[in-house]
Amino acid sequence: MNPELRELAQRYARALQDYLAGRGEAALQEAYDLGRQALAQGLGVHDLATIQHRTLLNAFLRVRTRREGSRALRASGKFFVEGLLPFEMSHRRSQEVNAALRESEQRYRSLVDTARDIIYTLSTDGTIMSLNPAFEAVTGWSCTEWIGKNFSPLVHPDDLPRAVELLRAVLEGRVAPMFELGILTKSGAWVPGEFVATPLVQDARIVGVLGVARDITDRKRAEAALRHVNEMLEEEVKRIAHALHDEAGQLLASVHIGLADVARDLPPHVAQRLEDVRGLLDKIEEQLRHLSHELRPTILDDLGLQPALEFLADGVSRRTGLQIVVEGSPGKRLPAPTETALYRIVQEALTNVTKHAQATRVSITFVRSGRLLRCAIRDDGVGFDVPTVLTRRSEERWTSSRRREAERSWSFP
Repeated sequence: MNPELRELAQRYARALQDYLAGRGEAALQEAYDLGRQALAQGLGVHDLATIQHRTLLNAFLRVRTRREGSRALRASGKFFVEGLLPFEMSHRRSQEVNAALRESEQRYRSLVDTARDIIYTLSTDGTIMSLNPAFEAVTGWSCTEWIGKNFSPLVHPDDLPRAVELLRAVLEGRVAPMFELGILTKSGAWVPGEFVATPLVQDARIVGVLGVARDITDRKRAEAALRHVNEMLEEEVKRIAHALHDEAGQLLASVHIGLADVARDLPPHVAQRLEDVRGLLDKIEEQLRHLSHELRPTILDDLGLQPALEFLADGVSRRTGLQIVVEGSPGKRLPAPTETALYRIVQEALTNVTKHAQATRVSITFVRSGRLLRCAIRDDGVGFDVPTVLTRRSEERWTSSRRREAERSWSFP
């Protein structure tokens, strides 16, 4: 018997003797405390029963009559039960915790199994450890075909280096951004997937990766359709702008020639009135030219982004009085859709500044680094408090919702 168990047995024997001697509740409290101590030391019910048995044998050696023996036996039973109460309470708590864990596990399993997104775990070497049923629905592969295998054959070859780099970053404890990878399906097609990955931690140690992947095929189709619509709109805007610039300009030039011919045959005072009309036509021509350039400046197609933005800035500046400066350079020519997108972004930003910012100065700055082009648009206007605006919009939506609810409540067929 180890020293701790021997000391516990001695204390147990003294407490039982005190209880048999009539100490009552104080001795029972000692029995309860001894049970808690035994539980804390990792002892079981069998160890406590052994101590009870040895203590009871020693107690019976001092019993003189059968009546004393019966009383001692009943009292020691009650004492033993009191010492077992901490074990019973611990057992109940254990049952409750196990039941809660089972319920939690069932909810988690139900969530994972019914999720429309792929939920997976990888080991530190990239081996697939688990997959949920969504993997089968998205890819056509069965989970058993891939569990225990490396993930890399499932990733598009062009995306694999980035996938390996992101896996390494997550295993190092860094938070990886949301990223996209192509996923191989059983039919041989590639599905675009949007991924989120976090470290899988056990006992304060990273043992793998927990990830979620979403099939974004529908989103990609919608983005492609939206790009197509935008391209069609840009082509239509381009056609209208060229029509305003070229066709309307030619018509106005013909009107000018005709008016000049007419003016030669008129008296001077009438010719002066005709000259005033020609002045109005000059203003119309200038406005049409600026309108066509703001719709789709031909300079954007002919000379590129920077000259087009400088022309735009000059026009907005003369029209509104804003001081607009274009700094830096986009560098060499970009693809036409990229230049158009950047032009539209700057155009919309200048429109917002003109309408809302109450600014006096605007700067448009370009910084080119390799294939990355950064464009910053800054003004010295009043700005606004984002949290306050969001709160106000939330309150407006709530009020509008309550109003609609009231209208529904008071509407009659």
